[in-house]
Amino acid sequence: ITDESEVDGISSEKVVEQPREGITYIQFMGWYGQTVNILSLFLSFYAFPRLIKHYGLRITIRIFPTFLLFVTIFAFVLLPRNLYFLFISLSLCKALTYSVHDPAEEVLYMPTSDSIKFRAKFWIDVVGQRVAKAVGSAINNYAGSVEGIVIYGSLPSVVASIALWLACYQVGILFDGLIQSGDVVGFEKEELVLGVEMTNLEDNEEAKDTMTNHNHDDDDSPLFRDPEEELSPPTIACVDRVSL
Repeated sequence: ITDESEVDGISSEKVVEQPREGITYIQFMGWYGQTVNILSLFLSFYAFPRLIKHYGLRITIRIFPTFLLFVTIFAFVLLPRNLYFLFISLSLCKALTYSVHDPAEEVLYMPTSDSIKFRAKFWIDVVGQRVAKAVGSAINNYAGSVEGIVIYGSLPSVVASIALWLACYQVGILFDGLIQSGDVVGFEKEELVLGVEMTNLEDNEEAKDTMTNHNHDDDDSPLFRDPEEELSPPTIACVDRVSL
């Protein structure tokens, strides 16, 4: 808003700033963080234990992918660029990730050996997450704007959500099968490696014992005897005294 005034024939303009409506980015992120943490605490304390107890891991691990798939379809197709919907849906997605999906993912490592667990966590937590974030950042940079993200990011987001849902569906079935059968993934391989190591250790101990016995036999050989040991002690002749 400009305020024009004329003083001594000279016109001047003053810019009058009006207070802006809405919230700042810092306030938005603060509310977002508070909402996510409160929802995560509630879901972790009340929802996750009851879901595992009554429905098992096979159903619990499908909750987040199902919700994510619906949110992706609504956000890119039905309600694009709706800030209120994005705020609520992203808060729920983040809270479900921390309170339901991540704990359920950790439960999946129960019927696995230590070596399989370490390898799987490396490929999922280190490689998989970093690659997914890098691909998402590349798509955002290529889009360049909100309209571009809606155009270029809709299809990859929907495909990734469907792939995650299918993976969780299959993993839940496999987990129930392993729990019922009592099998441990990677346990047979570790037993084989341990058996080979024990065999090698026993062979090494036998070879060591053989070498030790051979050394004792060599010590008994005449070639390794001390020459001083061959000398017999001097014989002292005892002469009876004859009393003359």
